[in-house]
Amino acid sequence: MVNSCCGSICSDQSCGQEVCEEACCRPACCQTTCCRTTCCQPSCCVSSCCRPRCCQSVCCQPTCCRPTCCRPTCCQPCCRPTCCISSCCQPCCRPTCCRPTCCQPCCRPTCCRPTCCQPCCRPTCCQTTCCRTTCCHPACCDSSCC
Repeated sequence: MVNSCCGSICSDQSCGQEVCEEACCRPACCQTTCCRTTCCQPSCCVSSCCRPRCCQSVCCQPTCCRPTCCRPTCCQPCCRPTCCISSCCQPCCRPTCCRPTCCQPCCRPTCCRPTCCQPCCRPTCCQTTCCRTTCCHPACCDSSCC
C-alpha cells in the first residue's frame, strides 16, 4: 500500500495519516502526528512540534524556547525568560534568568542583582549591589558589605 503522506502530495489531508514519510517533513506537513516520530528535524521545527518528543537540540531555537520544551536538552540554547523555570535554572544561571523563579539555585555572582538579593543574602552574594538594600544582616557582615 502506498503511503499518501509522502512525495509531492503533502496536502493537509495526506499529512494527517498515522504514518509519515521523511519526504513530507516540511512545514506543510508538520502536524502533530508527524512531529512525534519521523519529523523531529530542522525542517519541522514549527510551533506545532514543540512537545517533549521533539524537544531536541535541532528544534530548541528559535521556535521551541517555551515551557513545553524547557527541559535539559533545550536549556542551554534557551536561556531566556520563557525558559527560566525550575527545570532550566541551574544551566541558565546568568543575568537573563536572574528572576525570582531561579534565584535560589543561582545564588552566585552572576545572579547577585537586585531581583535576587533577598533570597541570596549569603557570602557568595554579599556584594555592594545587595548590601545596602536587603542584606545588611550577619550573614553578609564581611569586608565587601561593611
